[in-house]
Amino acid sequence: MVGLAQGAFESTLPYMWERKQFGQSIGDFQVMSHQFADVALEIEAARLLVYNAARLKENGMPFVKEAAMAKLKASLVAEQTASKCIEWMGGIGFMRDYPAEKFFRDCKVGQIYEGTSNIQRETIGKMIAAEYK
Repeated sequence: MVGLAQGAFESTLPYMWERKQFGQSIGDFQVMSHQFADVALEIEAARLLVYNAARLKENGMPFVKEAAMAKLKASLVAEQTASKCIEWMGGIGFMRDYPAEKFFRDCKVGQIYEGTSNIQRETIGKMIAAEYK
């Protein structure tokens, strides 16, 4: 799901400097650069959670909670990123001429396969409870 988020983000960004509003590229507006920063931050956070869960598993350490956190965060970030990309592109974002609409459709799968988001939350919650009981 991190790759899906990254792909949606990277495929949308060039359009941000092609599209003009009020005589300038929309990617040049300060509010847009803040939104780009927020999305990039969330993608990197999800990526690091995935790397951490993989590191724990490779080293034979407990990793179930961290893997559930990584899956949950990555699926949420993918959906949020794809949604933002559609928003940034405006109506054209839903057109099949651009990959944003496919990323938008595909990201929902991440909350369903390999355990729904609620199952991931349940796993995380149980693991936390077990640590502190």
